[in-house]
Amino acid sequence: MKHVLSTAVLAVSITLALAACGNKSAEPAKDAAAPASKADAQAEEAEQALTGKLNSYIDCYNDVDSGIHQGIGYYTSWMKDPKAGPTGREERPIGPPDLDADDLKTCDAAIPTAIAAAPALPELDKAAKAYLDSLHTLQPLTHAAYDYYKREDFEDDGYARGKAMHAPLMEALAAFVQASGVFSTALEAENDRAQQAQLQALEKQEGRTRTYYRLAIMMEAKSLMDLMAEDDFDVVQGRARLDAFNTIADEAHAKVADQEPGKMDWNSFETAAENFRREGKERIKRVVDKTPYTDFEQRMLDSPSHAPQGSAGRLLNEYNSLVFQSNRQ
Repeated sequence: MKHVLSTAVLAVSITLALAACGNKSAEPAKDAAAPASKADAQAEEAEQALTGKLNSYIDCYNDVDSGIHQGIGYYTSWMKDPKAGPTGREERPIGPPDLDADDLKTCDAAIPTAIAAAPALPELDKAAKAYLDSLHTLQPLTHAAYDYYKREDFEDDGYARGKAMHAPLMEALAAFVQASGVFSTALEAENDRAQQAQLQALEKQEGRTRTYYRLAIMMEAKSLMDLMAEDDFDVVQGRARLDAFNTIADEAHAKVADQEPGKMDWNSFETAAENFRREGKERIKRVVDKTPYTDFEQRMLDSPSHAPQGSAGRLLNEYNSLVFQSNRQ
């Protein structure tokens, strides 16, 4: 049982790309090594530029996206037919997600600058502009509707304004969901490529440090999350990816968990990783056992923060908690 716009449940936070690594010596290079050093410097400069651009996009996405998606679920959950909108007989309506002008400051600053920055990434840059446009179309509509329901104005006008606002609001929400999906897909693809290159560079330059392990764990977590988004995922692949996640997480614990400084923050990251691992096991178990969702659980499927154990929404919630801890490192 899915509500209109229920694809929102698949929206995820994105791990910030790492700052470009590499501690170059301050000593002047000898003539024979100059070409190689120049090439290294150019490669590092290009990596820094790409990382800065992706992080600008990610800052915007993580700042607003999940809150809007979650709010869509709350707004449509109390209506018998979200396409038709409120009937005027509902007792406990919930307004849509609020967006005021200040909420878009990060995106307004980050996206135009990132679009103009090198390297040019035509598909992603186009998707970013469409995403920002959808936010600006949505903002006045959702903010007005949020205030309407928060102030309980529907008690004064018998839902008249709520009914009038519903269709244009849902149209803007649908456009946002479409733009969000295109943007997040393009952004994740570029971020995945950048992170894979950085992971290899980190191991080559520094070995398997805490920074290396954090990135490796997040890449395995995302791979697992992507696979298990639907209930018909390949269980054999799911177990293999969960084993890969466990392997790198266990190795990281053995090698870097007790290092100082930062031991406490790393322990928080490991706790989130353990919660994600446990929920991955529950997800596999539910699919293998074909455990049906109760009526109540079905109503909670589109709410990651209250989704039932073993569901994609519950795994998503643990993944996003892991992303939050990763981005704090």
